[in-house]
Amino acid sequence: MKAPISSLVFVLLFIIAITAHSQVAVGNGSYTTTFPGTDSAGRNGFPSGTPFISGTASGKPVPTNDWWSALIKNGSADNLFNYPMTMKTVNQGVVVTYIPWGVIDDQQPIIVGVQGLNASQTTVSDYSDWTVTMDWSSKFKATSGIGMPFIYFEKENTEVASITINLGTVNVSGEMITVTDARNGGDFAIYAPVGSTWTQNGNTYTSTLNGNNYWSMAMIPLTASNVNTVANEYKKYAYVFPTNTEVAWSFNESTSKVTTVFNTAVDVKDGSVVNTNILQGLLPHQWDNLASGSPVPNGYTYDSVRGDLKTLVGNSFTVENTFKGILPTLPYLANYSDSFSPADLQTKISQIENDALATWTDSYNEGQVMNRLIQTARIADQMGNTVARDKMVATIKERLEDWLTYQSGEVAFLFYYNSNWSAMLGYPAGHGQDNNINDHHFHWGYFIHAAAFMEQFEPGWADQWGDMVNLLVRDAASSNRSDTQFPFLRNFSPYAGHCWANGFASFPQGNDQESTSESMQFNSSLIHWGSITGNDTIRDLGIYLYTTEQTAVEEYWLDMNERIFPTSQYSLVSRVWGNSYDNGTFWTSDIAASYGIELYPMHGGSLYLGQNTAYVQKIWNELKAFTGILNPNDTNPNLWHDTIWKYLSFLDPAEAISLYNADPDRVLKFGVSDAQTYHWLHAMNAMGQLDATITANHPIAAVFNDAGDKTYVGHNYSDTPIIITFSDGFMLDVPANSMATNKDVNVSGTITSNISEGDENDSAILTVTTTGGNITKVEFYNGNTLLGEDTTTPYNMNTGTLPFGIHNVYAKVYAGTNFNVTNIVSIQIGSQVPYSGTASTIPGTIEAGHYDVYEGGNGQNIAYFDGSIDNQGGFRPTEYVDAKSVAGEGDTVGWLSGGEWMEYTVNVATTGCYNLSIRYTSGNTSGGGPIYFEVDGIKISSDIAFAYTGDWNNWSSKATTIDLTAGIHVLRLGVSNGEVNIGRMTFSYNSNVCEPPVENTGLPFDFETTPVTADFEDFDGGTGTVEAVSGPRTIGNSSANLAKIVRNGGAVWAGSKLTLNEPLNFSTKGYITLKIWTDAPIGTTVKMKLEQGSPAVSAYDLDRVTTKTGEWETLSWNFSGLGITAFDRLAFMFDFGNLGDGTATSTFYFDDVQHVATLSSQKFEKQQFKVFPNPTQYSWTVKTQNANIKSIKVFDVLGKNVMSLKPNKNEASINASQLISGLYFAQISTDSGTSSIKLIKQ
Repeated sequence: MKAPISSLVFVLLFIIAITAHSQVAVGNGSYTTTFPGTDSAGRNGFPSGTPFISGTASGKPVPTNDWWSALIKNGSADNLFNYPMTMKTVNQGVVVTYIPWGVIDDQQPIIVGVQGLNASQTTVSDYSDWTVTMDWSSKFKATSGIGMPFIYFEKENTEVASITINLGTVNVSGEMITVTDARNGGDFAIYAPVGSTWTQNGNTYTSTLNGNNYWSMAMIPLTASNVNTVANEYKKYAYVFPTNTEVAWSFNESTSKVTTVFNTAVDVKDGSVVNTNILQGLLPHQWDNLASGSPVPNGYTYDSVRGDLKTLVGNSFTVENTFKGILPTLPYLANYSDSFSPADLQTKISQIENDALATWTDSYNEGQVMNRLIQTARIADQMGNTVARDKMVATIKERLEDWLTYQSGEVAFLFYYNSNWSAMLGYPAGHGQDNNINDHHFHWGYFIHAAAFMEQFEPGWADQWGDMVNLLVRDAASSNRSDTQFPFLRNFSPYAGHCWANGFASFPQGNDQESTSESMQFNSSLIHWGSITGNDTIRDLGIYLYTTEQTAVEEYWLDMNERIFPTSQYSLVSRVWGNSYDNGTFWTSDIAASYGIELYPMHGGSLYLGQNTAYVQKIWNELKAFTGILNPNDTNPNLWHDTIWKYLSFLDPAEAISLYNADPDRVLKFGVSDAQTYHWLHAMNAMGQLDATITANHPIAAVFNDAGDKTYVGHNYSDTPIIITFSDGFMLDVPANSMATNKDVNVSGTITSNISEGDENDSAILTVTTTGGNITKVEFYNGNTLLGEDTTTPYNMNTGTLPFGIHNVYAKVYAGTNFNVTNIVSIQIGSQVPYSGTASTIPGTIEAGHYDVYEGGNGQNIAYFDGSIDNQGGFRPTEYVDAKSVAGEGDTVGWLSGGEWMEYTVNVATTGCYNLSIRYTSGNTSGGGPIYFEVDGIKISSDIAFAYTGDWNNWSSKATTIDLTAGIHVLRLGVSNGEVNIGRMTFSYNSNVCEPPVENTGLPFDFETTPVTADFEDFDGGTGTVEAVSGPRTIGNSSANLAKIVRNGGAVWAGSKLTLNEPLNFSTKGYITLKIWTDAPIGTTVKMKLEQGSPAVSAYDLDRVTTKTGEWETLSWNFSGLGITAFDRLAFMFDFGNLGDGTATSTFYFDDVQHVATLSSQKFEKQQFKVFPNPTQYSWTVKTQNANIKSIKVFDVLGKNVMSLKPNKNEASINASQLISGLYFAQISTDSGTSSIKLIKQ
């Protein structure tokens, strides 16, 4: 009998899954060309199916994100809006209609095809920059382009042209057919070659085209007074077919002009020399910006959803726009804003500098949070706060490099190239970035911006990672038409002038784009990345995109010229569709969101938004009228206060500052930095409005004007000084790798204090060391309070008695009326003390909410660090820790996130090992944590993960052990990842020394006592047993027992399972290994499958293949990318994909199933390398005598990989400066093997 279809499909799916992961190395980075699988939540995907392409389009990178992209995905499309016409495909050909607004209706006014056509699908057989050719079974083709009033048709020799006209009034005149009022007043003309005749049969008209294979169709302008007259006038264009359309751009740095040439290649079908030009419609952003000397449109005008479409007779025209500059951030001139406080800015930076990046995120949210850190780090750098800057640089670096590197087995923080759709997909994805190829420019803009930031603060980074970043550039906007991996300008439509966000135009209204400000950020990221890496091609691509898209945004989203939205209540829209626009967003209809999404994120790449202050005033008036922006108590989550205030600062920074000061307790939008808002508003207040009338001969430059007082700003990414010349003749010297303004003063200073901590009423002596000449005075400040001034060297000041608190002291170094601000030194007056006033006794119980107190007030960065500046729990409300009193559980902490910590002063009675019982709850099905403990800066515990408790109100206990030393100590609870709430922590004395931690999962399995045969759960023809080691299997295995699985019939996935005691945590131990012995041939697939629950509610598997037969070998599976999981069962599937027969080749012996942090390694040849100095405080040097060091991985004593290097030379330096004191292991790999050595950090 036949197998059930469902079983066959299941088998097929499993067989398809048998693939070897393919890693492509790109510099220090890499990506995979094999789908890595889903994560524990089932995320990660890719577009289904394969592209519907044929003919010339075959074999080329697949274009997406265009006006016709539904066709290439689905093999049909009902949302083709080319301006002025509307089309959809049907089996019989193309439906042509006129829909002035919205979606296509069910009417089919005119169907163009060939006689008897009934194609099941329509393919894309050719495309160019703004045209597409649709193909019906190679019998019939239709070519259409944006702004083209004509559609061009071709057929095979034996086919007969066919026109079915269901609506309108038809008139046949020789080879021409006119159709009046076909739909919504639309009139059309159909042109067969001269001498052709049309035969009518009902409402269908056919023609052999006088022996030719081409014909065309035009829409007549709605304003035509006589359809027949215009139809005859248009006849001369009917036989000039476009064969290719191309855009070419150039940037003149000296004039800051971007020139764009639009060219159309044509085929004059009738051989006529009377006319060789097509009729092309120009959109407002084009016809309003034509270059001098360009042909101009002087034909008829069509009304379209994009405004007036003006027709031009010709195959080329040229547009010219002016690029007006961007900056990485605003300059540090905020000190000239009256109410600005460097100390307050320092505090705001301190609230974010320790933030970690979430481990549960997606490519879009990751980008936003990276941007938050980037903007803040740049400000910290301006202030001379290199400690905070470097923390944030390190955070960005670690995660960005993780994204840019693929390791076999990982499913998160990686890139996968999908060859079917010619797209780079990032996992975990968000907003359809993977399945629908949505928003690549939005997401990659953040990543590319982060890459430019890394090169700025870690020069040379781009040499190692730049080629991976360039892949992201190419994915979203390849400028190379010969690119074999990615389509030309995927997201950007050269003719529409803007990007489309939807990969497959999957909505009835056509393609769409919502956040133009994030599209512009992508463009600005290319300018920064190209500039800092010296790649003018990428830089100029970014300038072209930025400048062109600005003109389109100002027309179609912002309607600055008031000619697009005829009756709109609002002066902007938040979504532009192929044939409509609206003020909705993809998450709410709240008008506040409509404004915010067109402004966010606001940074130095957003200056285009401030160039038209009259328009800013108009939007500000609407924001006051339609949102609660003036209400400091407004808690609308869609009202992004900081973004709007920064936008307002282009017009009235003083009012923006006033609103900012009135609302200190607002909830910050995700991705927003309070420090950046504060810096931005005061910088704008100091400089005045953006002056877009002045340009520069350098792209990273801008001018601000405060009632005639101009501030010239420029940033130099290069290693040599430059002079920027502005269009008004001003010249600005900019040192290498620096930002400069004409307000800079050639004096500076560094402040120091004789104390960093003290008791109440202590005083400090402040000293400022200066550079530069003509210093007139030095003013000393404690926060916003002027302590006094000194006019002679040495510049000193006594603070006087200092009360409890953190005192941020700094100085202003004056040269006349101008000044520079020194660095800021923080002096902590008051100590960290126990919550109850007395150190918590161990043995004993500590409530998690009873973390230490700072005598000076809020304990952020002293007794704890919390990633948010509000307390969501309500217990100890003046502190930031989210603590909550829970009946029966005491004072707990929750809402935890990675990077947070709390400290507890403890008094340990006796040195030794303590049992630790932690009360906890986790409502995340994947569990929570891990957390860990440190004492006096030394990590003393393994990472502690927590299982799902079923609900956030269900509390459970977690048991572990911890070594403690007698005496008074500070115990720190560190959070690597959240999704867990912590309650009471109870310590009880156990013994002198803790035994090495035993995994609660039950691993390792050695089968000596457990597991036993009864523990195996067999499935689909597999039988698992435990038996004594015997015969040839005693060679290389000294165990008494082993496990055996015999596969006999059933299914190709036959095997057996073992249940663990609790879920697996791959955060620090990333590998499962086992020893295997089989007579099966080399290359046999061994699948390790992780499952959650019985029956399994989720699963994840990886394959390995055997390399030996008839002897023992060790195989490993890398699950490190999964992190904390809910998987609590192991399924062993040997010889996966083949049906077992019970013989020796279907029998598999295995032993020593282990969960490990690193893999075992081979030994080096004796004396092959040396490491010095060891111990060290700063760095180790590793040197080989006769081998190339391929890689070095450094692990801490808990097995966590803390550093990775790829020296590719015989000597390498390992930087120890960021490591805490303790013992480490370096795994060093050369061509001859791998070895681990001990490293000691002092």
